[in-house]
Amino acid sequence: MNHPEEDKLFYGWYITLTAFIANFMSVGSGFYIFNAFMQPLCAEHNWTRTDISGALMIGGFLGIFGQFIIGTLVIRFGPRPLMLCGTLVAGISFILLGQVNALWLFYFLYILLYVSNGAYGGIVANTAVNNWFVLKRGKALGIATAGISLSGAVIPFLALLLLEEVGLESTFLLIGLVILALGPIAWLAIKNRPEDHGLLPDGVKVEAILRAPDIIPLGVKPETCEKEKAAGHGSPVWTTAQMIRVQAFWKTGFAFAALMVGIVGVMSQLKPRFSDIGFDDRTAMAMMSATALMGAVGKYVWGMLCDRFDPRRVMALLMVACSLGLGFSFFENSLPALIFFIIVFGFAMGGAMATFPIAIAYLFGRESFAHVGRFLWMFLLLQMPGYLIAALSFDLTGSYNVAYGVFIVLDLIAAGLIVSMKKPRLLANTT
Repeated sequence: MNHPEEDKLFYGWYITLTAFIANFMSVGSGFYIFNAFMQPLCAEHNWTRTDISGALMIGGFLGIFGQFIIGTLVIRFGPRPLMLCGTLVAGISFILLGQVNALWLFYFLYILLYVSNGAYGGIVANTAVNNWFVLKRGKALGIATAGISLSGAVIPFLALLLLEEVGLESTFLLIGLVILALGPIAWLAIKNRPEDHGLLPDGVKVEAILRAPDIIPLGVKPETCEKEKAAGHGSPVWTTAQMIRVQAFWKTGFAFAALMVGIVGVMSQLKPRFSDIGFDDRTAMAMMSATALMGAVGKYVWGMLCDRFDPRRVMALLMVACSLGLGFSFFENSLPALIFFIIVFGFAMGGAMATFPIAIAYLFGRESFAHVGRFLWMFLLLQMPGYLIAALSFDLTGSYNVAYGVFIVLDLIAAGLIVSMKKPRLLANTT
């Protein structure tokens, strides 16, 4: 790996690529892959979907709660050592998941997997990207978080093929080894901040900004650009007391929590849903993968839109689009409606975890990203009922329609919160 200052291509894009891979593996192995594993695990151990969804819910709860601790550690030590340790623990945990027969031990290892996944993906990977970008933050985070949805298109389908060829235990082993291999890659690639290597965020020089102000994107004030780009920092630093006094903090947290309830509920059991309405395993998995692939495209597009337009309007639009996409799912016997569901819902839901870190940086600035982010990430604990809402809807009614109706209402509430939100301003005399 070359030293960052020796590369012609701005080194921040290498950071973005590494974060993409980290998000790909962390979310793919801890979330999406259970679209392939849920039915085989139920058959192998005589567990129910609610049993396995309980592991996903508890693991997700503790994993998100762990993001506060991990966020504190990333402020102190930077992303690099966390990404190495996280991949080590996650890889071993994933391998061991294929060895267990007791449900309680499955829960314990899954919790360990989810928490350690958060030490190399999530807030850690996104902080690494945020540290290197200001003006192209939306595009960079869109690319980095596209790994989240792309993992849903690739990893479950790959796992399904491996399950057919080598069985459950060996599939866990092979994918766990891939997670372990990511550690050395992250250790070599990740650099904390561009200023540490004589560079500035986005790779734009001070002289270039002063000579060519037209390079400043729409909606960015020149003085802000000069301040954050030329100095490499300078955005206001929010304290915890200041942060919790503004409505934007609370509205952002509750809005994205409400949105994610539906996304985790749908995407954690989408392949089984397609199977339930009559599609064979490979077709159902292909449809689930197509939905996730649309999400990967959506992350990139929604991220770029946030660079050009007011991010609040972009976020509200994607939340409304999520509810519209879910509406198409009720027409189970209509292939065109299912195609529209895959396209609209997939594209919209992909923007959730792309615009969430963008919202944090947009509202509170580059310098406060990790500090504010670790608190806002706690709101995502409220998404955990999504797993059980979906599973119980199926177990009690034989359909996911009740759950999808609840998710539509939550999406619209989320959009309303974002539309009513004002960008906070940190006053000099705020204490």
